[in-house]
Amino acid sequence: MRHPATPSSIRRLVVASLAVASLASASGCDRLDNLWSRATATAPDSAAEPLDAALTLPPDPSLPPLAADDAGGSALDPDDAGAPDDDAGAGADAGPVDAGPRTMITALGWRTGIVEAPQANAHWIGYVRAGGQIAIVRGPVGNDGCPARRDMRGAGWYEVEGSGFVCVGPLAMLTSALGNRPITRRLPTPPDIDASMPFTYARSTRATAVYRWLPTEEEERATEPERFAPRAAAGDPDGGAGGAAATTVATASDAGARSADAQVRIEDLEGLAGTALMRRTLRGMYVSLNREARAPGGTSFWHTQSGGYIRANTLSTLRGDGYFQGVALDEQHHLPIAVALSTVTSSYQASGRAMSAIGRVPRLAIIQLADEPPVTVGNEQYYHTAEGFFLRSRQVRVVTRHEPPADLSAPDEKWIDVNLDHQSVVAYEGARPVYVTVASTGRRNRSNPEENYETIQGAFRILSKHVATTMDGNSANDGPYSIEDVPWVMYFEGSFALHGAFWHNGFGAMHSHGCVNMSPPDARWFYNWTEPHVAPGWNGAYANVQHPGTRVYVHYDDQVLGTRGGPDRVPQH
Repeated sequence: MRHPATPSSIRRLVVASLAVASLASASGCDRLDNLWSRATATAPDSAAEPLDAALTLPPDPSLPPLAADDAGGSALDPDDAGAPDDDAGAGADAGPVDAGPRTMITALGWRTGIVEAPQANAHWIGYVRAGGQIAIVRGPVGNDGCPARRDMRGAGWYEVEGSGFVCVGPLAMLTSALGNRPITRRLPTPPDIDASMPFTYARSTRATAVYRWLPTEEEERATEPERFAPRAAAGDPDGGAGGAAATTVATASDAGARSADAQVRIEDLEGLAGTALMRRTLRGMYVSLNREARAPGGTSFWHTQSGGYIRANTLSTLRGDGYFQGVALDEQHHLPIAVALSTVTSSYQASGRAMSAIGRVPRLAIIQLADEPPVTVGNEQYYHTAEGFFLRSRQVRVVTRHEPPADLSAPDEKWIDVNLDHQSVVAYEGARPVYVTVASTGRRNRSNPEENYETIQGAFRILSKHVATTMDGNSANDGPYSIEDVPWVMYFEGSFALHGAFWHNGFGAMHSHGCVNMSPPDARWFYNWTEPHVAPGWNGAYANVQHPGTRVYVHYDDQVLGTRGGPDRVPQH
C-alpha cells in the first residue's frame, strides 16, 4: 500500500492532471478495479475480522467468484451492526422468517453475492450492490458458509427472486432488521435502471482529495496543504495546485517533458489505509454521486457511490439526458440505414450528371436508405435515401444486413453483429435485425503495439453483465484514468466489453481502449435485451452452462464471422 501524496509530490500530481485531460478518448477497458475495495484494509483472515475489509475481484472481471469470496468488502463499520460472532451458527437458530409477498434483504457489501446453491463453494450467478434490496422467496434454508453476527435476526441463506441464494450475515441483513442503524444513513442509493444513466455523474475539474469520511478542517489541512497556502488568505479559497492556479505549478515545459519522475500512475493516487485520504482524483476523472453532505468545518461535499467524500466545488455534474440513440427496426425502419458522421453532412439532389447540395443533415442523424446500390458521380459515391435525396458515402456510416451465423442453436436465437469497418452494432433475432446503432471501438495502431487498442475479433458470448462498474488504469498515451460506475457493462472476452460511454460523443469512429463504447441509452437497450438475464433487484449476473450469454461477433468486412483476430497482445500498463 502506498502512502498518500506528500506536498513534494503534489506538483507531480498536477502535471499528471494536465495529461489526463485527454481522458475523453479512453474507454477504460484495461483494468477493472473496485474503489470501495481499495478504500478498505486488507482481506479479512476470518469472519471475526472487522468488516471494513475487502477481497479483490478475480483477475478476469467476467468470471464469477465463489460464495466464500467477498468481491468488494462491506459498507458496515463494526459498531453499525454489532461485532462478528465467534460461533458462526449463533444467529441461524432464530427460526424461519415469514417471507411474505415483499420481505426484503438489503445488501451491505459493495457487491453482495447471489449464489447458485446455499453453500460456501457455490459460484456466484449475480450480485446486489450496497444499498440494493432484493425480495425473499423462502428461508432461511441453512447456514453452511454463511457466518452469523450478534444481534442479527434470521441469519442464514435465503432463496431470492431470480432463483439464487443470498447469505444474511456479514454482507446483508433483513431490511426489517436494519432499523435506524447508522449504516442506513451511509448506504448508497440504488441505481435507476429505468434511466439512461443509472447514477448522477460528475467530472473532476481539478486535482483534489477523496476522503473516507467527512473530514475536519485539521484533516483537510493535513491532506491538502496546497489549498491552505498563503495565497488562500489573499482571497483564493483553493490556494495553490488544487485550483485554477495549477497551471502556474505545472509549467508548459514540465508537461511537455513528461520526465520519468513526473509520471503518476493510478496506484500512486491511493491513500494510506486508516487515514482520512481514500485517494486523489485528477482533472478529467469521473465520479458517480450519491448525496450532498457538509463537513464539520462547513465545506460542501458530495458523497460518492464508492463511499468517498469529494469537495463539491471541484466537480462539474453531467446531464443525464440528450444522448444519441440508435433505432429499433420494424416495417418503417429497416436496413440499410445511414448515420451522418460529419457536422457538415450535406444532402444532395441529382442534376443531370452532377450532384447539387440542397441542405444539411445533423451529425448522428439516422436516415433510411433506399434498398439499392450507391451511384458514382465523378470520384464520389452517393446513397439514395428513402426520402429521395442523396448522401455522400464518405460523410456517413452505412449499415447493411448480415447473414446469420451458420451454427445458431435456434432460428430466432439472439446475436450481436459488431462491424469494425462501419463502427456499427446490430442486434439480431435469427436472420431478423431488431436494433441498430453506431459505436466507438478500440483505437487501432498496428505500427505501435504499446498504443494498439484494437478491439479483439472473433465469436464470443456475453460472460457477465453489470449495471455499472468502475474502470481505471494507466495508458502510455492517456496517462492514469478513472471512471466510476461505467454504465450497462457486458463483458464478452476478458476485459473487452460492450458498455455505455457518457464522456464522449464520438460514436461512429474508433475511440476507445478496446471496448465497444455505445451511448448510454443504446447500451441500456442491449443490457436489457441480452442474456444472461438480470433479475429484478439484481445489479449484475454471470452466464453459465445452463444460462449462456448472448453471442457476440466482432469482425471487419473482409472477415468471415467468427474469425479470430486483433492485437498480438492487449497493452498492459
